[in-house]
Amino acid sequence: MLLSELKTGERGVIVKVIGHSGFRKRIIEMGFIKGKTVEVLLNAPLNDPIKYKILGYEISLRRQEAGMIEIISEQEAKEQVLRPGIYYGALAGKYTHFNDEDLRRIALGKRRTINVALVGNPNCGKTSLFNLASGAHEHVGNYSGVTVSAKEGHFDFEGYRFKIVDLPGTYSLSAYTPEEIYVRRHIIEQTPDIIINVVDSSNLERNLFLTTQLIDMDVRMVVALNMYDELEASGNTLDHYLLGKLLGVPMIPTVCKKSRGIGDLFHIIINLYEGADYVDEQGIINPEVA
Repeated sequence: MLLSELKTGERGVIVKVIGHSGFRKRIIEMGFIKGKTVEVLLNAPLNDPIKYKILGYEISLRRQEAGMIEIISEQEAKEQVLRPGIYYGALAGKYTHFNDEDLRRIALGKRRTINVALVGNPNCGKTSLFNLASGAHEHVGNYSGVTVSAKEGHFDFEGYRFKIVDLPGTYSLSAYTPEEIYVRRHIIEQTPDIIINVVDSSNLERNLFLTTQLIDMDVRMVVALNMYDELEASGNTLDHYLLGKLLGVPMIPTVCKKSRGIGDLFHIIINLYEGADYVDEQGIINPEVA
């Protein structure tokens, strides 16, 4: 559930902050950090703003801002523990009351689901990556009134579950064609935790135009330099570390048809999701996400 849904006097533990980089950074700096307990002190007469207590401080947020913070409440924790197929050890028989540490354990467990969107030009190998990761676990989703659709699937890796959406191929996010509208709308409204921008390594000049548009949207992103074997076969070379440093996003060579680089790609996504920065204030690349 979302923090904005808690009533006065109720408490919950933060699972994650949704939204794009600037907003996330500001909210986290205010103390709304994963695993921390937050309590609702007061709803204003018109339900906006809302006063919260976290880390010993009282902080007010607009309801819209609170709606971008995912939490787990005590009631939701009970439902999680009782749900078939989910095992929480000693918590399994604890139905009446959860202390802060109990809620924290459940919240951090729930946090291990990462929502990922695949974005790229047509014929860049994006769907090959989706098929490789999701296997047979997929279904089709769409927005009402829109003729294009996207495939959705899941992938388990290193103790995390990745919920992956393969968005329609597009050359731009200018919102002129149905594909552009669909992709842009998904990024803004669904706010995926991480975007995988799949690019054709043999045609970087054309593919990186979309990359720069995604950078302008200030989203957490990793670039999969797909078809990297074709770049190597052409005799060309690419310093992808330097390119990643210049653009401020990690670049990972992949060859989806041969499963090359896929493990590295998702390992780096986990590190980015858990808060690691790609480039520090001195411009030094963090080896955890390089």
